[in-house]
Amino acid sequence: MDEWRDLKNMAKALADMARLSIVYHLVQHDEITVTALTELLGLSQPLVSWHLRKLRRADLITTRRVGRLVYCSLNKSRFELCIRYLQNLIDPAISLESIPVGAALVEAEVGIEE
Repeated sequence: MDEWRDLKNMAKALADMARLSIVYHLVQHDEITVTALTELLGLSQPLVSWHLRKLRRADLITTRRVGRLVYCSLNKSRFELCIRYLQNLIDPAISLESIPVGAALVEAEVGIEE
């Protein structure tokens, strides 16, 4: 279930058009500054930083600071893990021993949100 928890966190981080656009731009550039992303997206710097924080918390991007500039890059290995999790989810050959149902499902969801 930890795999599902991890997948949910990544999926939630990607569930926004602005964040998907950020990912697109990060794929096009090995590394890009927050300032450049702000210009590319046509959004305010605080809003771009807010979206970047969501992606960073899901470990989908990395950032590094050089003076006043913040550089962002895509964590490609994390995306590959997300893809593997999704493939496992729909692979009929993979069978989980126990899938939560009913109250256990609600409790598992609460555990994910915390």
